[in-house]
Amino acid sequence: MTVMRDGKIVGVLKRGEIDPHKVTMMMIGREVGGESEKGSSKRYEEHCLEVKNLAYSHMLTDVNFKAYGGEILGIGGLVGSGRTELIRCIYGAAKRIGGTITLDGKPVSQSIRRNIRNGFGYVPEDRRVEGLVPLLTTEKNITIASYDKLASASLVSRRKEIAWAEKAIKDYDIRPPIRTLAAGNLSGGNQQKTILGRWLSRDLRLLLLDEPTVGVDVGVKMDLYRLLREFADNGAIVVMVSSDLAELVYLSDRVLVMRDGRFFEEFTRGNVTQEAILLAASGVHTKEGTAL
Repeated sequence: MTVMRDGKIVGVLKRGEIDPHKVTMMMIGREVGGESEKGSSKRYEEHCLEVKNLAYSHMLTDVNFKAYGGEILGIGGLVGSGRTELIRCIYGAAKRIGGTITLDGKPVSQSIRRNIRNGFGYVPEDRRVEGLVPLLTTEKNITIASYDKLASASLVSRRKEIAWAEKAIKDYDIRPPIRTLAAGNLSGGNQQKTILGRWLSRDLRLLLLDEPTVGVDVGVKMDLYRLLREFADNGAIVVMVSSDLAELVYLSDRVLVMRDGRFFEEFTRGNVTQEAILLAASGVHTKEGTAL
């Protein structure tokens, strides 16, 4: 087995040397521990997203979990494990074939329009294809999901729309701060801030994110982490899918690891490491986690 990291070969193991823990350490590059930052000091258990026995196509089978206000719930797993399909089902972009989803005890609709009105937001994995309208301005990309708040008698107020966009550009430090610039001309990090600003500008109860910092530089990544942490600390629910192990460890209050369309193991802040997540995603139970 040849193990690569960051475009380089870091080692070659013979059959008798191959061990899941050793391979994982070589892939990560070091033993990881104590990486998490202090998270939310309070969990609002009365504000709860609950998924029971969720099924979707052949990708998801009998998925069960709860996410609470005040916490960032990280979801890990290998590509094809069902992570993206799960949050798309919650948002209403994929139609579940079984199970129930409730928010604060009330059934969640399979209509995206209704879910947005009920305080849902969704940041997709492919921001240019699913998240942005590149030829529209930054202003339009920010306000496009909030015309219900900007219109009266079915007419959108230009004054309100401009003020809404300018406030978001300032609050989320979108650069350059030009609301009339086509969103497709922004850098990857500022495109992601635009999409996040679209949702955080609304009165959200639940924010769903799929690979929230893919393709952004370190500075923007830390800005996004700060925004998500502040948002959760104010009592909202954040559910985040990420392939970035360090991101899951750093940002999440809890981490659920998916495998073969269902949850395999759960980790709490302080007991989660990159190695443990990768082992669980590969089907190896660890002493840090709780088998599901």
